[in-house]
Amino acid sequence: MIERFNRFLAWVARNIKKTIGLVGLVALMALIFTTAFSQGYHFMRGDSYAAQDDNAGTVAVEIPQDASTSDIANLLQRRGLIEDTWEFQIKARLMGATDDFKTGIYYILEGSGVEEIINILRAGDQSDVVPIHIPAGATVDEVATLLEESGICSATDFQRAANMTTYDIDLVKNLTAPEGRRYILEGYVLPGTYQIIRDSSATNVMKVFLERFVSEYSASLSQMAEQSGYTLDQILTLASIVQAECAVESDYSTFASMLLNRIRSGKESLSYWSMPSTVLYAQHRTEDELTSVTEADQQYDSPYNTYLYQGFPPGPICNPSIDAIRAVLYPEDTSYLYYEIDLSQPAGQRHFSATEQEHNEYLESQR
Repeated sequence: MIERFNRFLAWVARNIKKTIGLVGLVALMALIFTTAFSQGYHFMRGDSYAAQDDNAGTVAVEIPQDASTSDIANLLQRRGLIEDTWEFQIKARLMGATDDFKTGIYYILEGSGVEEIINILRAGDQSDVVPIHIPAGATVDEVATLLEESGICSATDFQRAANMTTYDIDLVKNLTAPEGRRYILEGYVLPGTYQIIRDSSATNVMKVFLERFVSEYSASLSQMAEQSGYTLDQILTLASIVQAECAVESDYSTFASMLLNRIRSGKESLSYWSMPSTVLYAQHRTEDELTSVTEADQQYDSPYNTYLYQGFPPGPICNPSIDAIRAVLYPEDTSYLYYEIDLSQPAGQRHFSATEQEHNEYLESQR
């Protein structure tokens, strides 16, 4: 249906131009596309660019000199960024952009809308822009290394920026660092695809990350956080453990429920969360498998080690995805208190138990 409609628009454009002229064409097309512009255009260019999708890839497009709007439309279609060249050309004309497209290299996120692409191409060459992808569960140290390797800023500068709260963003203005916390802004760098200008200052890069966090942390999530009885920092700490401990997303809400049940249980033994991921973070072993934590490792003296210390660690142990955060705010309703890796599942799903006896029986069955 959409393809037929686009072909109809193309026919209208070809034939009406001959009889009513450019003014009539523009008026007609403006009427047809009025509703198409109801959604705002969200793109920023300052010291950095930020993309809004966790998993989308970035496509590099080079606009040659003297390329016409038709040439650009065909190029974008070949790269899989637009479906219909006529839609692009008509919207470019309606937006008054046909003479604004500039020669250069551009990085465009897959799934971007036509209006967004048009505005990107009007903004100017992005050859100084570096597309980077921050995976879910990355730590500040890993992000710092990625930024340095990409030529954006030094790792040391970014690590320093992750311990600052002078950004003009309400969510972090009142943050304080408990004793032993590694980075005060660990947990506040949302995973996703970003486009950041090469040789940016570390503080401006961090500001882009924080602004992205604010844009994704919706009013509904904020309201649920207030009702939960936990601070945002505690929620991010819980979400970071959910992210680090779960191999598959389908386990997020169940694991979150189990962890919250432990906290509410009041049992002395369960006040030690005993999460392998917290030991790995304490030992700077973020790339290790959770199963590699030994009994000796569990005695590693760090406030992040939930085998040794009760309750919340000093802060998040990674930067969780928005889905992990939602899992903490909207956990599954369960009575689970224990978990273990489900060896019968190839993807590393977790097995949950409501009682210590059930948990021990399951462990025995896996031997």
